[in-house]
This record gives sequence, C-alpha cells and structure tokens, in this order.
Amino acid sequence: MTQQQLLINGIDVPRSKALQEQLRADTDGALARPQYRSVIDWQSGYQTIASVGGGQSVRGDEPIAYGGQANGLSPQDLLLTAVGNCLAATFVGGLSARGIAVRSLRISVSGRVDFGVAYGIAAGAPGFDTIDVSVDIATDAPHDQVERLLRQLYPTAPIPDTIMRPVPVRLALNLG
Repeated sequence: MTQQQLLINGIDVPRSKALQEQLRADTDGALARPQYRSVIDWQSGYQTIASVGGGQSVRGDEPIAYGGQANGLSPQDLLLTAVGNCLAATFVGGLSARGIAVRSLRISVSGRVDFGVAYGIAAGAPGFDTIDVSVDIATDAPHDQVERLLRQLYPTAPIPDTIMRPVPVRLALNLG
C-alpha cells in the first residue's frame, strides 16, 4: 500500500485509527482529555493578541462600527469560526475513516447577537440567539449515505457540543 492510499482527504487514516485505539486504552489520560489554553493580552482600544498552543497567535478587535479598528477578528467571528472549523474537522475525519473522498466542503456559520443588551440599553441575553450552520459538500458517495454519516458525526463535534449545553465558565480575578 502506498502513502497515497493511506491518505484520504489529506488524513492519515491508519494514524487516526491508531489514535482511536490509544484513546480507548486510556480514556482519562492527557491524550483523551487534553487541556487547551488561550492567553489573551490586551493591546489598545479593543485590540488583543491571543496566544494559543503551538506558538500560534490570533489578533482580536471590534469592527469600526462598534469602536474598534477592525484589525482582527471579533469575539463573535472567533466563535462562529470555531464552530465551523470543528465541524469541518469532525466531518472530514469521520468521512475519511469510512473511506469516503471529499471533493469539496464549505461550511457557512452565522447568527445575530443583541448589542443593545451588551451595551446595557436593553434587557435580555447579549449573546447569539441562534447559530445557523449550512454545509455544502460534494463526495463520491451516495447522498443519503453522506447525510446519514454527517448527522451521526454532528453530535461528536466538541465545539458545537460545548455551546449547546450549559458549561460553567469560572472567573478568577487577580487584581494587581
């Protein structure tokens, strides 16, 4: 078997299957339950730099209409992007494990927030009232099979799962 045959959609399927076995062997270990961390350093105005694992960084800012300089992604953009990226990884990984080649995949994620509440001029919840996800996918497999698999994979995506159920967000203040 050539390296080309081991890769489906750019995913090393034997490596993924080996990882799955490692996860089964140690369901509470660091590999099965990794801790992620993002450290956000305020720069100026609404601008931030988030440092994440692997030495990557992400610039944050608010749009000009909301007092920012539009020099980075808004928190809302980051959340929607996290949902879409997580679903893409979940779907491509799951389809690859089943030997299904993906020709194209585009995930559109959108929603509205209530800045009237965020700015203290209205009552209610300031966050997204709903998040809509649209998946456009082309594969070599029959449509009904792909739809069934994607619906099975959807509940296994960590980021959508996290925002669909109550997850405590604990705040620790260190005043200097």
